[in-house]
Amino acid sequence: MLKNFHGNKKPYLIRISCAAVVFILTMLAFFPVFKPLSYILQLNFGAAAAKLISDFSLITLVIVLANILIAYFFGRIYCSVICPLGILQDILGSIFRRKSGKTPNFYYVRYTILAITLAAMALGITAVLRYLDPYSNFGNLVTGFLNIKTASVLTFIPLVILAALVLWKNRIFCTTICPVGTALGLCSKFSSRKMYISQEICKKCGQCEKECPTGAIISDEKSLDNERCIRCMRCVAKCPGNGILFGNKKEKIKFEPSRRNFITTGVVAAAAIAIFAKGKDIAKIVVESFKKRPICPPGAGSVERFAQKCTNCGLCVQHCKGKILKKPDSEYETVHIDFSEGKCEFDCKNCSDICPTGALRKMSLKEKQNCRIGLVKLDYEKCTKCGLCARICPKQALEHKAGSTPVYIAKNCIGCGACQNICPAKAIEIVSINEQSQI
Repeated sequence: MLKNFHGNKKPYLIRISCAAVVFILTMLAFFPVFKPLSYILQLNFGAAAAKLISDFSLITLVIVLANILIAYFFGRIYCSVICPLGILQDILGSIFRRKSGKTPNFYYVRYTILAITLAAMALGITAVLRYLDPYSNFGNLVTGFLNIKTASVLTFIPLVILAALVLWKNRIFCTTICPVGTALGLCSKFSSRKMYISQEICKKCGQCEKECPTGAIISDEKSLDNERCIRCMRCVAKCPGNGILFGNKKEKIKFEPSRRNFITTGVVAAAAIAIFAKGKDIAKIVVESFKKRPICPPGAGSVERFAQKCTNCGLCVQHCKGKILKKPDSEYETVHIDFSEGKCEFDCKNCSDICPTGALRKMSLKEKQNCRIGLVKLDYEKCTKCGLCARICPKQALEHKAGSTPVYIAKNCIGCGACQNICPAKAIEIVSINEQSQI
């Protein structure tokens, strides 16, 4: 049964209202006081797909399949209602009053990007997703603004690029660059339930084409490309007749690139697989480029694993109870621990709880309290023998007798930084380890 959406702006207003609610909840999720909201961010398709590979769970599988099925039956609703970066582009488009009009269908470009991204993810490497995943880029921007005093200029480059793309062709990031959008668009392309322009009713006024932010509509041909359509409902709201329909519509699926392009895409994907098969070596090169080896959050496993899988969304940084997790900077290209301003709170496991990509494995509080993330380096020349470190250590890794220097018991140490944080003489430093372990 075909449904005619036009007659009023109700579908468009419903979509806008839902997107506004999701956007507000997503923003609030980055504030520690609203920690329960952070779990909704695990619904983001890119993050969930990465987590499915790095930290498999039945819940994550359900989330990924649900997103795919929604795209198959209803189109790319995700891109206009759930994706925070997509909603941000709508906001920028409204500010710039930008309308797309005719936009080339960069089919070959988007599928090459998707092929490379999937090849990397299949090998458990999120390096490509780190720069292209819409949720991760949005999180990076939010945490940058929330920590504006310490944020690097590089943090805001994605916003500048995004604004430039919106000014140029509105939602072209979603239809050409974003691997998440391409994957969901492919699901929508093969669905039998589509939005389309009625050949009998359409008067070729061109209003729908002017309003479409993705360039999915060609009014002269009365065609609507469901692969690029993000179900924003602007065309429905602007159509002066009743020409936009939704329902079961059989059509022959046409691939635009030539056979040569498909072969080229396959070669590119194969090359990507060959390159990313050396993912651990690449991760080691990245880590070796750091000025010093970073200390990773509990659940990271190793510096190399974390460098491979963290997409730098910044959610853990915002929810760190001890405020010791820091965003990438000139020394480190990943999230890392800085004990100069605090300690890893013994009763907190927020970072592993809320990590949406699985870069930090989930742990029970007991497991976290026994997870070694570093070791103590004690400078006996600076030590004043005050004994504060021994009194505050939650794992009795330091013993102290009056008038003597503390005795360090390495087998009990988890590297939480409590001793470093309290030492008045700055005689203690937590140093990185190769592999996290349970003591």
